[in-house]
Amino acid sequence: MATTRANKARLGRVPANPAGRRRTAFTLVELLVVISIIALLISILLPSLRRARDQAKLVKCVAHMRGLGQSAGTFAGANNDRFQIATDEYGLDIADPDRSRYAYGDNGELLAWPVAIAQGAGINFRNNWDWGVRAVSRTIATQKLTEKNEELQLVICPSDRVKAANPYWPRNETQGAPNDGLRGTGDPEDPLPSASDMTYWGVLSYGMNEDIIGSENAWSGAQTGKPWPACWRAARGTSGQWVSCKGEQNYPIITPCARSQGGWRLRGNLDQVFDPATVGFVFEAGQDDLTTEPPRGANVIYSAGANGPYLGDTIVGDKDVDERVPQKRHPGGALNVLYADLHGGPIRPVAYAAKNGRQVPKEFSPRVRVSPYQPH
Repeated sequence: MATTRANKARLGRVPANPAGRRRTAFTLVELLVVISIIALLISILLPSLRRARDQAKLVKCVAHMRGLGQSAGTFAGANNDRFQIATDEYGLDIADPDRSRYAYGDNGELLAWPVAIAQGAGINFRNNWDWGVRAVSRTIATQKLTEKNEELQLVICPSDRVKAANPYWPRNETQGAPNDGLRGTGDPEDPLPSASDMTYWGVLSYGMNEDIIGSENAWSGAQTGKPWPACWRAARGTSGQWVSCKGEQNYPIITPCARSQGGWRLRGNLDQVFDPATVGFVFEAGQDDLTTEPPRGANVIYSAGANGPYLGDTIVGDKDVDERVPQKRHPGGALNVLYADLHGGPIRPVAYAAKNGRQVPKEFSPRVRVSPYQPH
């Protein structure tokens, strides 16, 4: 009887596979090796890709700030070389008693600085509600902001995870009348009368230097009976030594500070800044997360409570400015700054201090001033 092919295969005389065909399946070991190699490559590449993505966002943030600076310059050029003021009604009575020097909405409401940026960029915003919504808290504002577009990209950092913030001014102060900062009912499509602590909220990642665009306000004036200079500045004593002078409610009653010239907020006049290439005009601002409501005046940076002229002095010295400056938005705590000469770039923390149970930056490189006055 002829031996069949199957029998020959069992006897080891011929291969089990038909002629011309090859085995195509992977063994389990080969499959596991391939998976391990792919996982290793991913673990190597992902951090590099993440760093590249974060760096791209940092660069885009700088580009937005520089565009913001160009728009601010355009707005100032069209308004007698002054940028928009940011203050309450008390400060306006001092800086613009007849309401003719700065920009106002259709109902006489002081325009918030993001709206001024929009106008400088050629965006047709005429009122605060073209940009933001009226609310007394971020929780309420966030619900209403879902219906707002984000046409004003210049005030948004792509790394900002919180988004909703307020420019602080105009707002209603608790120590003043309910209508001391916001006029009328606001947006005709969403009428909302003025109330204490009410302000405008919008998608906003940056904060202005109030020492530059502010005026003496209710805090620096009404509580003391007359307006004290609100910026940090240095004064020389009788023996020639330098003395640090604070402002507002922290105004020190010491002779060199009491008689010193300067320290007044600049009311939008960029040409009065001392050494503008080292003074921050716009800072990255806002919170890192949504766990708490932001402090009062979330997106304004000022030196009134600081022990020195630099950003680190403001963060450490003022009671809540540290909560207005993000530390986790960019890798290594980097922040972008637009300077008063309208150039921009990143700064990074190089030293920290303990404050309110956590570590906050006390020094940056390069150093950037908040106070527009000559440091000592």
